[in-house]
Amino acid sequence: MATSDSEAEITKVKTIDEQLGELPRGLSPFYDPLLRHEVNESLESGGEVFLSQDPSGVTDGLFIYDGFEATGTIFTRSRDVFERFYRIKPSSYIFSELEVAEYPHEAWNIWQLDVDNASSEYRFRYNVSICHEAAEIERFMAVAEPETNKRWVSVALANGDKCFVVKIAGRIVGIAWMTIVGDVARSHGLFVAPRFRKLGMSRDNFQARLIYLKSRGVHTLINEISESNVASHRLASSEGEKVVGKIYLYESPKGKEPS
Repeated sequence: MATSDSEAEITKVKTIDEQLGELPRGLSPFYDPLLRHEVNESLESGGEVFLSQDPSGVTDGLFIYDGFEATGTIFTRSRDVFERFYRIKPSSYIFSELEVAEYPHEAWNIWQLDVDNASSEYRFRYNVSICHEAAEIERFMAVAEPETNKRWVSVALANGDKCFVVKIAGRIVGIAWMTIVGDVARSHGLFVAPRFRKLGMSRDNFQARLIYLKSRGVHTLINEISESNVASHRLASSEGEKVVGKIYLYESPKGKEPS
């Protein structure tokens, strides 16, 4: 798909090497180092990626979308580019660091941790391990987070994402994913089965990830937490994380996709 006018051109990316090129810095204050990795995983797991370029051919926007989850993220500093991407996929949930006040949205805080200065002295209650078995992870996520694109799990593992788990009686009861690109990491997908919450598993999982990050020479960890999730905010703050920005969750207009 390609749409263009005197202002911009939007192209659907099919191959990362031939079409994406070198993404410019500045599409996102916090996620720039991770974008190429995210694009690759999206394409490999059946998602869609759209690129916006200004009239001079400079990339000014990126839209990563998963049709199974009906969720996407827009990376741009331009309100015009945001509007174009926002309407490509109706009836979807769309994240963006760009705040558009007149559209209903939910604010999420972006938290950041200085890994080098974070204390890793800790006494674990539970054993936390890195799971490499896609089928085992898929079974847990099918119950815990059924909206997750199943294809993404094996793609993420193949691309080096790490899945940290806590098991009870040989079964996964808590999970957290981590993406590492260079010296930057993003933590996401944290979930503990309801009957095992408030037992310290989330803190154990965080500390295990912290130890791993230090062993890999990672300096910065980021993650996103909804402003309404008070419990997760308390945990992040107690671990030394700081709020450094915001990302907003929108619901795109209902209707049909443009032809």
